[in-house]
Amino acid sequence: MKILITGSEGSLAQMVIPEFQKAGHEIVGADNFARYGDTTRERNYEFMRTDLTDTQSVKDLAQKYNFDAIFHAAALVYGVVGFHQKPADIIVDNNLMTMNLLKYTSGNIGRFIYLSSSMVYERCTTVPHKEEDADLSVVMSTSYGLSKYIGERVVKSFHEQYGTEYVIWRPFNIITPFESPEEEGVSHVFSDMIRKIIIEQQNPLRIIGDGEQVRCFTNIFDVAEVIAKYSLHEKAANQSFNVANHEPVTIKQLVELIVQIGKEKRCLPDDYKLQYEHLPAFPDDVRRRIPDTSRMEKTFDWRAKTRVRDSLMQCIERQLQKA
Repeated sequence: MKILITGSEGSLAQMVIPEFQKAGHEIVGADNFARYGDTTRERNYEFMRTDLTDTQSVKDLAQKYNFDAIFHAAALVYGVVGFHQKPADIIVDNNLMTMNLLKYTSGNIGRFIYLSSSMVYERCTTVPHKEEDADLSVVMSTSYGLSKYIGERVVKSFHEQYGTEYVIWRPFNIITPFESPEEEGVSHVFSDMIRKIIIEQQNPLRIIGDGEQVRCFTNIFDVAEVIAKYSLHEKAANQSFNVANHEPVTIKQLVELIVQIGKEKRCLPDDYKLQYEHLPAFPDDVRRRIPDTSRMEKTFDWRAKTRVRDSLMQCIERQLQKA
């Protein structure tokens, strides 16, 4: 099977590609290096540097190859500040990519695998969030959340009209040792906090809001396992799935775990006591985002393996190696 991987140079796709190859699939990668710049690496798959928001580029891609499936992971993704700095880019570019890919390949491909987000639940009032709750929710507040939901509707619409099979994965707060810390709020919160506490030893710690926001952080290795193992499975056809570690923690609890690990690693003194400087929260900052994972459990007997503390340990150890 020939599979197009968009956003192929990102860390999640880089973990999925070798697993698809082990299963005998031929990979073509596509990326425009929009966020982190050029990545130089040896690739044992065909690669095209291309902008999927450009219609002609997607037409050319579709004419050159006959893809059996597409794993669409390319997207503009940021932390909470980044969402508010680039809302127009996010909602336009994310949806243009999805629409172009489906419009010009849907007649040929057997399955479109869409990487969505738990942000489609950002205004859901029921907790834990079941897959069907997103369709019952009011419109998402952020351009990112809305872009992902629109993307899902586009995917489903092409299935309804053209019969294109799909799978929608909704990972909850992917935590990865491969994310490079950026300016405050542009990186995801775990990366922000590790940089501030372990690397900069910022005290008092600048934190957005009261720190009581609840999240479920899911390790990138667990997410990659799901995508590689089940994206082409017959049981996944035309369904949406939450992919999540069902271990709710507040942002303050996340911070406390980072401090504990910092002391264990001798980055922080044993008597280190953290103080907080609370920054204004965004009005649309979600208070609680907790998944219902029963569909994954019932369909594939799958549960996340990695606890939050272990994920943070991976991230901190990598940052210390780079420091």
